[in-house]
Amino acid sequence: MPNHTPPKYAPHLPPVYVMMNRAGSVGKTTFANTVFTEASLRGYRGLMVDADLQSDLSYWYGYDGDFVPAGTPTVHDLMLRRAKLQDVIVPARSRIAPGDSDDSFAIIPGLDLVRGDIKMAQADGELVVQDDKGLAVFWLRDVLKKQVEQYQYDFIVIDAPASYARLSQSLLVAGTDVITMMRPMRKELRGARALAKEVLDLNIAFEDYDTAPQCTWYCINDAKAESQGKFFINRQVEAQSAYGDRLLPGIRNAVVVAEAFDAQEPLPIWAPKSESMTVFRDITDRIGFPAR
Repeated sequence: MPNHTPPKYAPHLPPVYVMMNRAGSVGKTTFANTVFTEASLRGYRGLMVDADLQSDLSYWYGYDGDFVPAGTPTVHDLMLRRAKLQDVIVPARSRIAPGDSDDSFAIIPGLDLVRGDIKMAQADGELVVQDDKGLAVFWLRDVLKKQVEQYQYDFIVIDAPASYARLSQSLLVAGTDVITMMRPMRKELRGARALAKEVLDLNIAFEDYDTAPQCTWYCINDAKAESQGKFFINRQVEAQSAYGDRLLPGIRNAVVVAEAFDAQEPLPIWAPKSESMTVFRDITDRIGFPAR
């Protein structure tokens, strides 16, 4: 297992990555699905938690959060404490044939998923209603601390919504490393700085509870070449100056990413020899999951 710092609240756990940004469509789900599928294909074991309102991570892994079969427990049931972690975990999958049956998908070894649910759109209000003692924010943290065994996983990844409200706070307090996604735009750079301030304030607010997420990595999605305009290059240079070694290689738009999502096949499986995967493999190395 890579030498990462475990959560202060649960030293037996692996690193817990939170995919975060303050705007939608900046590539956090693409990053999570691609990088950590690549890590699992390299032999690392992981748990993916789909807490985003759109549940795109679940769809990419062969499950539709908009159409959850009746009686199927999801992350929403986990949050409301109506189900245990073992009840909501399903294997991450990649499509191999048309249709919606289990035979239409192949299991990705070593990669588990907490299935997403459109009902998470009401999570902020539900967490406030539950919060009679001020501790409902720790719902996911308590699950990971008490229901994940030592050495069970090499990484845990949380795909968070593109907002900063009660649900996002509850995901951050469960995390160790925040991966901030952004585009080469002034609005995105400002949002990244604001998120870092919010994480710092959260740590201060919950300092008595061993809460210590850090904005560890930054990544520019839709990175531009010099021929595409000096404005974008200046923003990328600005990000490099601000974050140094914490800025991961930039991800450029490529049709293979959209094709992979549409096909419900993670990019390392859909287009393993693509130029995009060369970048994502570099990122996987950088964050600490080198090829074995």
